[in-house]
Parts: sequence; C-alpha cells; structure tokens
Amino acid sequence: MGKKLFISYSHKDETHREDFEDHLSVLKRRGVVDVWHDRRIVPGSEWKGEIDRNLEEADIVVLLISPSFLASDYCFDVELKRAMERKDDGVAEIIAILVRPCDWSDCEFSKYQAVPKDAKPITTWSDPDSAWLDVVNGLKSHIENFEPKFIEEDVPSIAGSVGVSVSFKTWLDDTEIALTHRKVDTVSLADIFVMPDIELDESSDSEIVSIKSIDSVIKNSGFYLLSGEEQQGKTSILKRLCSRFYDDGFVPVYLNAIDIKKSDLIEVISKSLSWQYESFSYCDLIDSGKSIILIDNIDEIGLNSKYAGRLIEELNSLFGFVIMTCHSSFSYVQGEIRGLHDYVHGEVLSLGNKKREELVRKWVALGQEESIDDFSLYSECDELKARLDTVIKKNIVPPRPIYILMLLQMFEANSQLNLDLTSYGHCYQQLIYQAFDKAGIKKVEFDKYINILTEFSWEVFQKDGGLDEARVEYFVDSYSKRFLSVDFVDAFSRLRSNSILTDRDQFLSFKYPYLYYFFVGKKIAESYSEVSEVKRSVEALLRNLHREDYANILIFISHHTKDSWVLDEIKSTLRELFDAHVPTSLERGQLAFMNDFMRKIPELVIEQREIQKERDDHNENLDRLERSEEVQQGEPHDLLGNINKAFKGIEIAGQIIRNRHATLTRSSLFELADCGVSTGLRFLKYFIEISDSAKNEIIKMIAVHLSESPGISDREIEKQAENAYLHLTYGVINSVVRKVAGSIGSKEALEIYFLLEKEKQTPAFTLIRQSIELQFNKSLDIKSLSKSLSYLHDNPVGVRILKEMVVQHIYMFPVDYKEKQKLSSKLGISIQGQRFLDQHKLGKG
Repeated sequence: MGKKLFISYSHKDETHREDFEDHLSVLKRRGVVDVWHDRRIVPGSEWKGEIDRNLEEADIVVLLISPSFLASDYCFDVELKRAMERKDDGVAEIIAILVRPCDWSDCEFSKYQAVPKDAKPITTWSDPDSAWLDVVNGLKSHIENFEPKFIEEDVPSIAGSVGVSVSFKTWLDDTEIALTHRKVDTVSLADIFVMPDIELDESSDSEIVSIKSIDSVIKNSGFYLLSGEEQQGKTSILKRLCSRFYDDGFVPVYLNAIDIKKSDLIEVISKSLSWQYESFSYCDLIDSGKSIILIDNIDEIGLNSKYAGRLIEELNSLFGFVIMTCHSSFSYVQGEIRGLHDYVHGEVLSLGNKKREELVRKWVALGQEESIDDFSLYSECDELKARLDTVIKKNIVPPRPIYILMLLQMFEANSQLNLDLTSYGHCYQQLIYQAFDKAGIKKVEFDKYINILTEFSWEVFQKDGGLDEARVEYFVDSYSKRFLSVDFVDAFSRLRSNSILTDRDQFLSFKYPYLYYFFVGKKIAESYSEVSEVKRSVEALLRNLHREDYANILIFISHHTKDSWVLDEIKSTLRELFDAHVPTSLERGQLAFMNDFMRKIPELVIEQREIQKERDDHNENLDRLERSEEVQQGEPHDLLGNINKAFKGIEIAGQIIRNRHATLTRSSLFELADCGVSTGLRFLKYFIEISDSAKNEIIKMIAVHLSESPGISDREIEKQAENAYLHLTYGVINSVVRKVAGSIGSKEALEIYFLLEKEKQTPAFTLIRQSIELQFNKSLDIKSLSKSLSYLHDNPVGVRILKEMVVQHIYMFPVDYKEKQKLSSKLGISIQGQRFLDQHKLGKG
C-alpha cells in the first residue's frame, strides 16, 4: 500500500515545497506515495482539524527545514512535536530536508537522518535539481524499509465495504429537478432512471455495437467518451453507474471537469474522495485495484489544452476504466486532444419509443409496484405515452428524460385538477415559461419576450432558416420601429445562454424546433386575417405539406386559434389529394382478385408469447423506422409527394381532433374525421386499381428474381410469384387501414367514428373504426367484434385484417384466457399455451 507523506513547512518556503512535489511526481503517479500539505485544505474547512487528522494518518512526516520553519511556532511546537511522538511510537517516520542554511544542529530532531547528502541545504547546491534528486533517492530508501507498527489498523476497507458519505449518497439519489408524484413523497433518481441507448462509433474496435443498459457498460472496461446534447441525461448516467459500480464491489470516483482547475491528478482525485467516501485516500484507491473514474463535462474542464491533455494522459496510465461525458460538438475534436485518441466514442441518444415506454411504466408503477395489475399498468402507460407522443412528436420537443418527466407531471397535475385537456398548447406554453425562468426573465417581462420571439420566428420563417448578422440587425431595427424599445444585447444574451436561441454556423435561430413551431404558429394564427403575406404563407405550408416542418407549423397554428379557417384550409387540401378516385370500400367485389388467395392463408394462432417482449419489439421497430427516416425538404416526385401530403394531412386532422375534441362541434369533428379517413381510402383505391391492372407485370418481375433459384419448376415460380404479389398487396392494404386509424383516431372522440361507420356502411370504415377502438380504447368488446365479423363474413380480406388486429392486441395487452376462448369461438382463431396463461393469471381486458 502506498505511504502517506505529510509535508510540514513554512509558507515562506512555498516554492521549495512545490519543487519537492515536482520531483515526487513519478512516485505519486505510481501510487507509491500520497502527498498532503495544508494547501490541500478545502476552503471553508476547519483548517486545524484537517491538519491534525492528516498528520495522524501520515506514514512519513517530511520537514522542510529553514530559518522560517524554526521560527514558526506551529511548525516547531505543534506539528514537529506530534510527529516526534508518532516516530517514537513506531507508527511514523520523520525525514528532514534542509532547504536553506540555518542553525538546526542543536534541535531535538537533529538526531534523525537529514537529506540531501551530507546535510547540505538545497539552496547551496549549484544544481538544485540534482539536490532534489538526491532527496528523492533517500526518500525511496525510507519508503522501502519503513513498516509502521500496527499497520493492520490502518488498512482501508476493501472495495464494496468502503463507506459512502451521506452527502454523496444524497447527490446520487437526487433527480436535480423537482418531481412530485401522487403515490410517493419523494422521487429518487433510481425510481425513474432509464438508461438511454448509446451508439458507439462503427469505426471503433470495440465489440460492443451499442449500449442499451447499464450492465453493458459494467461488463466492458476501457476508455469511453459519451457525448450528447445538453439535458440528454449524461450526468444521470454517471450517477447510476456510480451506484451500480459501488454495489458490484468497485470504487467509482466521480469528477466534474468544470471544477478541475489544476493538473495535479492526485489532488483532484483526493478532493473528490474526501467528499464521496469516509476515510478513504488516494493510496487506498490505487491499492484497491477496483478503481473506476467517471468524469463529467470533460469539454468544460478548467484547464488549457496543454494541461488538460497532460492530466488525461496521466489518468489513462494509472486507471484502466475511465468513462467521460461531453457535449456532442466536443466529439468532433476528440482526436485533437492529447490522451483521448484511444477513447471509444459513444453518442447518447434521445429516448425512443421503447425507452419512453419504460420511463412511463416506471412513473405509473411508483408506489404501487407490487399491487398494480398488468391491465391497469399497460392501460395507463399507453394513455400517457399517447399523450407524450402527441406533444413530443418527431422533431418537435426533444424526447429527453427531463422533458418527458416535466410533461408527465403536467399531465398528472391536469388530471388531478380536472383541467381542460382539449389542447396541448398549454404544455408547450409551460415549457417556454420554464425556459424563461431559467433565463432569469421576470414574469412581468414574459409578454415582452414572447412578442420578441414571435416576431423573430416570422423573420426566420421568411428566410427559411436562421438569420445572419446583417439580418439580425435588420430585424432589431424593424422591431424597434414598431414596438417599444428593447435592450436586444441583453435579450439575445439571455436567450442564447439558456438554449432558447442558438448560433449555428453564424446564423441565429431557435435551439429547439418546438420553440420555433410554437412562435411562428402563433404569428400566423394572429395575423392570418389581417396580413395578406401571412395568408400566402399558409398556402405555401399546405402546398408543401410533405415537409415535416411545415406540417408541424400547421399543428401549432391549430393550438393558437380556434377560428374555422384552419380546419377549412386543411379539409380543402385533403379533398384535393387523389380526388380522381372515390374512397375504396374494401368490399368483396373490389378485392375479387385476392379472395381465393386469402382463403389459403393459414389461420391465425394466438401463441404463448410474453406481452412485454412484444411491446418492446414493437417499440424497437418504431425506433428503427424513425432513425432511418430522413426529413424530406426538397420537391419530391409528384406521386410520392401526394402520398406523403395525404398522410401528413391525416395526422394533422387527427391531432386537431385529439387536441380540441371538447371544443369543436360534433359536425366539425365529423367532417374532419370523414375528410381524413376518406383521403386515406382514396389513396388505397388508387393503389388497388394500379395493383390490379399491373398484376401481370409485377408477377413477371417477381418471377425473374425467383428464376435465379435452380431446381424450381416454371409452375412453382409462377405460383410463388403470384403469392408474393398478393402478400405484398394485402400487406399494403392492411398497413394503410391501421395507419389511417392511428393517425385520425382519438379515444375521447370515439363516438364520431361509430357515426362515420354507421353512415358509410362499408367494410373499410368498419375496419378503421374497429382499429381505432383497439388502438385508443384498449378494449376487446366481444359484442362489437362479433358484429364487425358478421358484417365482413363474406369478405376474406376484411376478416383477415380484423383477426390480425385482435391477435396483435392480445400480443401487446393482457387478455384473460376465458376472453380468448370467446374470441376463438367468434373469430375462429386457434389458441396455444392455455396452461401458461392460466398460471400467469393475466388480467381481463
């Protein structure tokens, strides 16, 4: 175990003490010695107590002898006296270093060996470095030969039994945002933490392709640099790693690089150890053999690049397991920083569908983990996640833990207060107010800043991007002529420093999309009737509805106004899409070319499958799709553009129905739902017509591919090609029905879809209504299903789609076995795993 050195010296010999420490650097790096002196005392600490404690723990007391040392009452009468007592007890050694000539021969400690050689003071050597080298060589001899008595009493606790300080444990449990929950008094980080997915560089030599759990990190030691945007949960990751590493018998040390102002690694780590653990030193850490270093915000280290590189290299040489975090932008210069070349880079991702559900599930189960049944858990989970997805959507609010938790609290507060949930505009408004609070903007100034951002967003929208310096000056000048004077230097500074505005490639714009969409939607909603330029902008939004940003702006416009023009414009656009076709009814006659084929498809089977696994697989598929999609901003092919516009339009119509179901009239809801569903069915009619007419050509094309397989007869090729074509066609029909239902559906407006079904009386509207009921209401109404099945009985395609809806629901949601028996009887679905289901007592659905 390394020896602890206590340096007793006069502050007038500070430079000599620093020179001495420089020459000890190799011994410190190897963990041979752990040096302490009074400059290590943390500001605000009780200095005498700190000195006494460290003197009592010292193995070797080093005296820097000089006239100033002999003149110091504290050095001579207190420190030296106690050091000699411990020397006499055999628990410490004393080494006297003569740094300046003085009369010390008559002092009591003169009986101890002095260095350098021949007791020649350092300052009298022609080469001081040679003198210090002689001192270090003498010190090594003492370190090797001296063994304190009763050393067993000073052996530190082994890893895993090292005492964690109360303050550090409190910090590890802290969520760092105020969280309130109806079932528990205090929400800790462990209660609600979800490990984000972390993608490692493909160029990395690591065998890990991605990190999806804390266990993945723990099992693979090495050097990691985890990057992510602000509020991505990087600090929370390190906190949970600290806890897990400690529980597994390691000694993790957390460092915040912002606080690192010196390159002395031992001093940096020792300071953290004194905060995190009880009576555990740097030497103890080295000796444990189970040390892990976790460094937060390495991009904000308080050292210049030279000394930061030096510290990192020293860190790498001493420790074999280091995890650092940084902002995403820092990862681009990783290779230019000394010591970081060997680090595996991982990008911390936002929470996808699977991780969002995991977080929501933890939130719902808080305080009732052992009592809540599966049906209640998944039902409430799905309802909250649907609300989250409505607010977050893709590319609007960042799906980061802090935003999701804030939104969950909003939903819970509104539910408890029975507030109007007709619009999620209040969620965005609350997020903006919280950003203002963080920026130190007083509440009396909120309206002023909202106006600034509203006008600024319009300028950004007109430029279709951020503003360069000249355009910002133009905006400031234009704004000042129309509104009261504003200190824009201060305003922009606040908005920049708190992530409301940001500079990207020398262009000023909004940091997050939801801020931009919110304010430009507000501007358009307020000015549509008065400003012709704004009215023309709405025409452009609708014309380019395939663009993700334009579709989102339209959704936000509907948050800011209840005027009918928004609905009228959206309905008008939807009616123009595929207007040469009538909505498909999906009746037997329209699908005659598929009917015989559908009868040959084997019956569906309700298998013995784990519900949570099915839900995880479903969410992972959604995540893969979302991450592979690229926002289409250019002019697409007319057909692809119209398809994209159709489904974007249906999504917007569905958002409006879900957000404003309580304030829109029954007739308005009916028209909007009808318009959205009919648009999807007109596209499906178009698809069926071209599929039927192009059937032979498609089969030939498939046959060409199949012909490459030897040993297959021409008849087999022809049959397989036809089956492939019919599978493809059926798959599109099935997917479109579910997509339309998921886009337009709403739990609260369910009666509207029943009215639509009743008026239209076609298999298509029946299937969409049934899909909405399953997706949004989560219920398996046997009577309703039987009625739908009876209506579709002579329509093989419709029956198959209905059965697949039911089976998919069962895979994703708990359903009692007796319910499954009823479904089996009514729908003709085979059941497997009866004993398994009975044993697990799944709740009724």
